[in-house]
Amino acid sequence: MSRELPPALILAAGKGTRLGDLGRQVPKVLLPIGGRPLLDRHLEHLEHEGVRRVVINAHHLADQLHEHLADYRGPLEIEVLVEPTLLGTAGAALNALDALGRGHFLVIYGDVMLFEPLAPILRTHEDSDARATVTVYERDDTTAKGVVEVNSDGTVRSFVEQDPRRTGPGLVNAGLYIVEPDLLADCEPGAFLDFGHDVFPAALAAGQRIQTHLIPPVLDIGTPEGLASAREVSIS
Repeated sequence: MSRELPPALILAAGKGTRLGDLGRQVPKVLLPIGGRPLLDRHLEHLEHEGVRRVVINAHHLADQLHEHLADYRGPLEIEVLVEPTLLGTAGAALNALDALGRGHFLVIYGDVMLFEPLAPILRTHEDSDARATVTVYERDDTTAKGVVEVNSDGTVRSFVEQDPRRTGPGLVNAGLYIVEPDLLADCEPGAFLDFGHDVFPAALAAGQRIQTHLIPPVLDIGTPEGLASAREVSIS
């Protein structure tokens, strides 16, 4: 790409509790997929797409993340922010604002296999004048998934975060956002905050616009089933 994209925050602090012993031993973003750590695949994709600066939050087994990145020799400018206590997805973004700069930025869930072209998502965001844009994908069974309910124009009507009573088809939060920093202006620094549970619903309640962008299905490696599926997928 000729255009430089906004900086990206890769969320990599989670404890991986759903993966049992494996999650206790290795950060999710360092789990090998096709012989390479998932984090390396994220960084390679961001390089290709035109991102120049990446911030990575860390907490669980942060020393392993530092050790791995010490060998990075690519073109990205990378900064790791270690959280003494977990801050949540939005709390991590608030903590990283100084490192991300003044403009909008990408938020990428580090345990998701998501390598979509970023320029179309950025165009959707800029054309909509939204405070945030959320990528979503269609799924026949939304059990235990974060569901996004949308209006006819693609704006978000509501978020349903892993409601066990919610089943059947729907649009699922894919784990890639574009966020305007002022979306976090009223958030309390240092507090545990989640985008889907806290920040996005509060923004909707305040009448702010959140847009969606539809992408193909993605894989979450945060469960044994998801990890096994991801390892069966051939990635060039």
